[in-house]
Amino acid sequence: MPIMFTTLFPRSTARRLGAATAGVLLSGTALTAGTATAQAAGPGEFSLQLLGGFRLTRVDTTTGTTNNGGLLCTTSSLRGEPVSIRGMGGLKDPTAACRELVAVNGDFTRLAVHPTWLPPALFAPVKVEAHGTWNGTQVDYSREFTNSGWLVRQTGDVFVF
Repeated sequence: MPIMFTTLFPRSTARRLGAATAGVLLSGTALTAGTATAQAAGPGEFSLQLLGGFRLTRVDTTTGTTNNGGLLCTTSSLRGEPVSIRGMGGLKDPTAACRELVAVNGDFTRLAVHPTWLPPALFAPVKVEAHGTWNGTQVDYSREFTNSGWLVRQTGDVFVF
């Protein structure tokens, strides 16, 4: 199945991601999708695994501000080194967002990044959506939170643009 970056990212970003992926594939590395855990590369090998990609939307209903962006999560390993999780996209810290998603295997409903935080009781609704795939499985998530504090408490860096 081809990787369709244009459905997740703006055309210019998709072009760069496509070129980078093609370069990795042409250099003799392996790109696999659909495996929940990456396997470490053997000595002298490099492995790259696409975990998932999402189109993210955040709407602050009080101000009417809408933020959209993409998130692409990969893992890589070089010469038997520990597996590295990397994120790319229009978030403040895409790698942190990918690490949070890896912890719950891409299940947004299981995210509970800062469970001990107690956000303010201010009513300023925030709606979020995520559409994409994780390990080959289609993911569609939408939820409304009381305010940005409750959003970050639950989802961490995933919707921080």
